[in-house]
Amino acid sequence: MTSMLLFLSMLLHLITLTAIFQLFKQLQSLKQNHTGEMAELMEAYLEDIKEENRLLKDAIPQKDLSPETAAAQKASDSQLETNIKNENGYSPETAHVADESELSLEAQILQLHDKGITVDEIARQLNCGKTEAELIIKMKKKAHHNA
Repeated sequence: MTSMLLFLSMLLHLITLTAIFQLFKQLQSLKQNHTGEMAELMEAYLEDIKEENRLLKDAIPQKDLSPETAAAQKASDSQLETNIKNENGYSPETAHVADESELSLEAQILQLHDKGITVDEIARQLNCGKTEAELIIKMKKKAHHNA
């Protein structure tokens, strides 16, 4: 009787270990698929960004951005600000306070998406690429789905 129970116990252990090994192999396969999908998604995202950058570069006329030009532009801006102050009789505070509670681009995209705003409108409002906004939303959905 004892040998029968011992044999049954060994058989159950063997079946359990085989099942665990099969589940482990399936898990490894899923991880590899997930990694491959993520790599493909990132490659597609990179290609989209390159295309957007190329289109933007073609659309924007080239400007002379030498240090002298930048300094002249800054001086012109400060002169304009002085003229506005003198005309209006109002001199606003010039102390600049850094806003430390600014949301990251990712947080802003997700916040607008949660409000039901389309990806095109989000990209337009935040002055970012449409594919960048789509990727952030997809990655958040994927992370939420896997959690």
